Amino acid sequence: MTTSRPLIPLALTAAALALAGAATAGAQTTTTPVPPGGDAAFTFEGRGWGHGVGLSQYGARGRALAGWDAGRILKHYYQGVSLTVVKRRSVRVLLSTTRTSAAVTSATPWRAIGARPNGVRTTRLQAGATYRLATLPDGRLVLTRGPRRVAVFTKDVRFQAPGRDGVVSWGARRPEAARTYRGGLRALPGSGGFSLVNVVGLEDYLKGVVPREMPASWGDDAPAALVAQAVAARTYALATMSPTATYDVFDDTRSQVYGGRSGEDPRTSAAVDATRGTVLTYDGQVITAFFFSTSGGRTEDVQNVFRGSGPKPYLVSVPDPFDRISPYHRWPDPPTLSGARLGRLLGLDGPVTDVTVVRRGTSPRVIEARITTASGRRSTVSGSTLRSSLGLRDTWFTVTRTPVAGPASR
Repeated sequence: MTTSRPLIPLALTAAALALAGAATAGAQTTTTPVPPGGDAAFTFEGRGWGHGVGLSQYGARGRALAGWDAGRILKHYYQGVSLTVVKRRSVRVLLSTTRTSAAVTSATPWRAIGARPNGVRTTRLQAGATYRLATLPDGRLVLTRGPRRVAVFTKDVRFQAPGRDGVVSWGARRPEAARTYRGGLRALPGSGGFSLVNVVGLEDYLKGVVPREMPASWGDDAPAALVAQAVAARTYALATMSPTATYDVFDDTRSQVYGGRSGEDPRTSAAVDATRGTVLTYDGQVITAFFFSTSGGRTEDVQNVFRGSGPKPYLVSVPDPFDRISPYHRWPDPPTLSGARLGRLLGLDGPVTDVTVVRRGTSPRVIEARITTASGRRSTVSGSTLRSSLGLRDTWFTVTRTPVAGPASR
């Protein structure tokens, strides 16, 4: 899930962390009197980057640098879990929707598999040649090579390059190296065009995911972090698949960022191979292994972050002092916003005059805050709403209000 977690490429003592957390936990808005009619500026000082639930990637790196192995890292962030090996399976990754055409190719002998009006199901294609797939007015798919019509398909079609190293590339106008995929590329007709879905083995899928979710360079000095990420990514994929849909996962942050064959790196591929089939389970069930970039020193209970989620014994707040290596353990550039801008960003009836945190989580991330505008109207907003509306990195923050002579510029 990623997880709003840009990755930017030890340790705080437990006592110091506890002291810092206690000081932050009870904090409300720090206020300097604002003169009548004057504007106020609000500074958000905070920690972390991401939702705060599950594995902290910078924390995992810090622990790996300190000598922790991947199993120990995973069992710290996911309490009470077991490591279990599951059978091989494939994943359907949604790459694009409502397309009216696409160019496809493969450097090795390949084929198109799909029903044709004449009963033929397998159409052999020439290695290195570019073909164009498009929709006909009646909704069927047609494959052409230059001016020549190669085949018309009555339903969906799959492009497959057999062999361990077989790949298929596609692009809007011409095939692109950055859109090269193992497994098969399936085109599914629908309203408005067709969707493209990569049908690929789970392990090959992960080889295109892990280097997009954690820097492959971390394998040079902290390989256990990559191994932990590989297990978390495999677990998250299995727990969030949609078996009743035409695809299982997205290729972006709605699921996990996936770069296909073109996104692979030998270091992350080695981490995937070393953990083949290994997932995290709790009471025999595959868990939803959330992960994110930077904890700020402590992760959060899942129910305090994802609205509607109940408590999960394996997704509870844990201390994370090793996360201090992140450049965003504490925000280096706390944003300051004028009351007028806050009101606009939050869609309120006027300038904000007060922001008071009324409820915090365990870490202590903001769960709810009370916002007061110049009209005297009060609104309760979630920490997640403040984060998304204001563009904050995390919900672990304190707010300081100060008077300004005129409207702040930000």
